Amino acid sequence: MAAPFVFSNLPVELVRDILEHAAHSDRATARNLTLVSSAVRRWTDPILYDTVVLATARSLRAFVAAIANKPADFMSTCVRNLGIFTLGPVQSINRVLTACAGVQSLACGFSLPSYIQSQGTQAVQALKQPREQHLLGIACRDGWDASLVGSTVTHLRIHLTSFDSSRPESPFAFGGTPGQESGWDRLKALPSLSHLAIVYRPTGSTPPAAIIPHLSRLLPSQSNADSEDCLPSLELVLIQVVGAKKDAAFADETVKALNAAAESAAGPARRIVAELAPSSAARQWEESVRGGQGVWANAEATVRKRLDAK
Repeated sequence: MAAPFVFSNLPVELVRDILEHAAHSDRATARNLTLVSSAVRRWTDPILYDTVVLATARSLRAFVAAIANKPADFMSTCVRNLGIFTLGPVQSINRVLTACAGVQSLACGFSLPSYIQSQGTQAVQALKQPREQHLLGIACRDGWDASLVGSTVTHLRIHLTSFDSSRPESPFAFGGTPGQESGWDRLKALPSLSHLAIVYRPTGSTPPAAIIPHLSRLLPSQSNADSEDCLPSLELVLIQVVGAKKDAAFADETVKALNAAAESAAGPARRIVAELAPSSAARQWEESVRGGQGVWANAEATVRKRLDAK
């Protein structure tokens, strides 16, 4: 005689709650549950696809195949967090971005200039209401374009290629391409931006604190509310300092110097916070969207502490 189904006497709604909780708790369990029955698959598939990380060309191809086997609106309604950390093919990346139009947090680890040259900006601009974008590693190596960031984005992280204090009118570079715009002008195209993080590798040729006055001008205050440099919605600037293991002491000292300079400058500079960059920005993003600590959480706590001590 067949063993009785353990949930046979429970209401369907309770069974669904139990299985969805199990799927949320463990991705391997979620994948196994999709094999139980078509009904259980309908419950657990949205959980499994809530966060999608494509780190290899193979995983990208597999996801493109999955798109073809799902209802037309499944990806656009279910995928909320999308990380693409493979170089291509760019046509496949474009297909994924087009399908996942409802994504709220997007992390890009592929060359943005190559993508825009081949595919344009239509897929990114068609995203319904993205809130976070992370342009990581190679994404910013050769520059980036604000048209690849949604106008509704409030949280943006970018890699800073270089900082040149000898060019006060345009000290920040976001790409090494000759003749490419290298100031903050492109950020003005993002009216909702409230949190900015820059991944910054300091050099011994420029004092760490030299970056603080330039970042301060981005933050609104009573004294610079009408400034052309000011981003009216910006509340916080996070500097993530990159340092190799052999340069760990230098990176630590840089973080201390940056925070000391921000506090001593007072005014809007108190909303500039420095910390050591994570060993993997991509992994930090994934952990945050899966329910871990947010990228800006520590910096927000530091700013609150500074302002309360005012």
